[in-house]
Amino acid sequence: MKSYVWLIFALMGWVYYEMSGGADFVPAERQVAVVELEAPEIVTRADTTTLMSVSSSNTVAQPEVSDEEILRAVAQAVALDAVEPDVIAVVEAVVEPELDIREVAGSRVNLRMGPGTGFDVITTLDGGTKIEVLNVDADGWANVSTVDRGIEGWMAERLLSDPET
Repeated sequence: MKSYVWLIFALMGWVYYEMSGGADFVPAERQVAVVELEAPEIVTRADTTTLMSVSSSNTVAQPEVSDEEILRAVAQAVALDAVEPDVIAVVEAVVEPELDIREVAGSRVNLRMGPGTGFDVITTLDGGTKIEVLNVDADGWANVSTVDRGIEGWMAERLLSDPET
């Protein structure tokens, strides 16, 4: 039986050889396209690896002004006819709301991609990490953003410190 397998294999090889042209076989010439490439633009970096820093001695401390003081000043200007009454509405819209900054109360808390344990974990935050609470839904999940890195995600509100602290 083995000899028949070898005989069939040799016969198939010989048939393929003859069908492809045998000894008279000449491969077809391929046409090659010549493409002229442009030199890429070279981008260089600075020779130094040091980063620029800003000294705190160069900055000017701005006095803190409360929202009430701003509104009082605008109201006085309106009373003196120095400013149009529509400015009050604009100033009230420009006044930034206070941020709800809290700390992570648990020792290691998962920051998730959505409001629930079924969502993937983005990162794990250590206790005491400062976060800004953006929103709290009805189910007790808080949409938060880390103050230092700006990573936004969701965590259970019960794992956060009280808003007063």
